[in-house]
Amino acid sequence: MRSTRAALLLALLPLVAAAQARPKVVAVKSTALAPYASVLAGFRAEADADVQELMLDESPTAAAKVFKALALQKPMLVLAIGPLAANAARRSLGEEIPVLFVMVPYFEKYGLEGPNVTGIALTSDYTPELGALKAMLPKAKRVGILHDPRFSARQVQTAQESASAQGLSIVPLEVESQARVEKVLAGAAGKVDAMLMVADKTVANTTVVEALITFATAQKIPLVALTPSQVKEGATLSLAPSPTAIGQQAGRLANRIIHEKVDPGALAVAQPEGMDMAISLTASRKLSSSCDVVMELLRYAAKRDFPVKVFE
Repeated sequence: MRSTRAALLLALLPLVAAAQARPKVVAVKSTALAPYASVLAGFRAEADADVQELMLDESPTAAAKVFKALALQKPMLVLAIGPLAANAARRSLGEEIPVLFVMVPYFEKYGLEGPNVTGIALTSDYTPELGALKAMLPKAKRVGILHDPRFSARQVQTAQESASAQGLSIVPLEVESQARVEKVLAGAAGKVDAMLMVADKTVANTTVVEALITFATAQKIPLVALTPSQVKEGATLSLAPSPTAIGQQAGRLANRIIHEKVDPGALAVAQPEGMDMAISLTASRKLSSSCDVVMELLRYAAKRDFPVKVFE
């Protein structure tokens, strides 16, 4: 009897193993950046899959070879982390393998489109940033955006759409060179209630950030920055996508593609769901507001489960 049971168990083992086997996903990192590692950690926590990891070097030619070899393995999905991985995946993988890209700044310029491709944007539609402004300064109406229209006209348009839904208006402050920044900001004095930073080639540099911080401080208005380091330098707050949260969001999206058989090409590129907030206590205290600015920001973050980092 025992030998019969043992034989039956041995016969069933391959079936059990097959039933327990999870689909294969290959996560390809463009380089060894700490945020990329956080994305992968978040992805592993959510994805119902066997996740394997690959690292690319900086050569697009070598990356293409990696993906062509990867295509022969026929994974259920490729998670492309960073611009190099995303571009190489789009160009080198066939349409049969779904591609999910993350951590690609301004993905639109890379042409990451295809019937098998979707992803998560690294920039938001400015709804969280503008919502934070409304929470801290309910009477605010006019939000200035210093930008070069050659590079960020679309971002400003997106901000205008989000602002309108929240009872705010965007005041575009156009510059086509750094030499114009001081003059344009001087002309905006008294005409804006807050400032929102966007990244483009003209204004995304240390000199312009310093000018924006100086302007906001002198005008006693909040400045919403792009990164915690800018908050540490004197901006009022920043809201930036959380790499770990992006990874978790990507894991949930991968589950839909793999297990629910959702066509990735039919999915719009998603907005990042998780954000990290940074607040400067010094900059917040300088605002001409009767409300407790920091407390309102903390309430706003708590309602949305945004982790908060506070700088003195």
